This record gives sequence, C-alpha cells and structure tokens, in this order.
Amino acid sequence: MSSNKSEYLTTLGDRLAKERSRCGHTQKSIADNLDITARTQIKYEIGETAPDAYYLHGLDAIGIDVTYVLTGVRGATPSPEESQLIACYRSVDKATRSALTQLLAGMADMVRASRKKRDFFAVPEEVRVRPGRQRKLPVGRPRKQKDFLNEASAKEQAPAKEGGEGESEQG
Repeated sequence: MSSNKSEYLTTLGDRLAKERSRCGHTQKSIADNLDITARTQIKYEIGETAPDAYYLHGLDAIGIDVTYVLTGVRGATPSPEESQLIACYRSVDKATRSALTQLLAGMADMVRASRKKRDFFAVPEEVRVRPGRQRKLPVGRPRKQKDFLNEASAKEQAPAKEGGEGESEQG
C-alpha cells in the first residue's frame, strides 16, 4: 500500500472508474443506484474523497468488484456459481470431497491439454514442416493448386540462390 493517503485515494479512484466502465455503468447510473449525487461519484473517482462502507456495500450489490477497487486484485470474491460449488463441497463427506477434487483436477487437465492442441493449429502465421516432405506448409488453411502455381511462377522470375539452399522438387 502506498504511504501517502492522497496517492492511495487517487489509485482507488482510478480502479473505481475502470471497474465502473468495465461493468457498463456511468457515473450518473452509479449515483442514481446508490442515492448519491453525481458530484460525489466524481469526487470518489478523482480521489478527492474516500468512499464509506455503505457506498462500497452498494457497489457490491450492483455488481462492482469491490475487492478489486480496494486492493487491485481481481477475482478474490467468488462468483455466485463458485459460492454454490463451495457450499456443495462443504456439505458432503470426506470421501466424496476427495472424489470431487480428483474429478475436477482431471477435467481441468483435459481442458488445458485441449487448449494447447487447439492453440497449436490456430496460429496461421507459423509454418511447420510435415514429416517426410521437403516443403513447408502454412498452418491454418489448406493450400490450393493456384498457390502452388503462384509459387512456381515466382520461382521462375526470382534469380537462383547461391549455395543450393532452394527447396527440393521431390514430390
């Protein structure tokens, strides 16, 4: 935390403005929802005034991440779905908790593995070499016959490289 109160209030105000925008609220809509004046909302956002607990509670009620506004850390407060999951987890016996933990860990591993595989093929700029072939194929879209014809005409127009580093014409 910063050592200066005015610096902290400025930082808090900046976070408040970012979070308000992220949630799709205007200064006026926040003021109307929380029964404050628009000028008071502006003072909070520019760091001129510190918000009180009642105001922060109201922000939470309209969907603003108050933990982020105060600390700069997102996601510290569980969503309603996460809260329900935690409540269900706490309501079952130890053996069921262990089974649920293993199940979720396995599912998370599967999701991570599928993302890695999907992300590898989704990058069109990269070029990979297929085993057993001499030419490189772009990832992302299949090559068409006209692509090969365009390459062939470009090779005929380009001067020959020294050192024989050109691609092989094996097929």
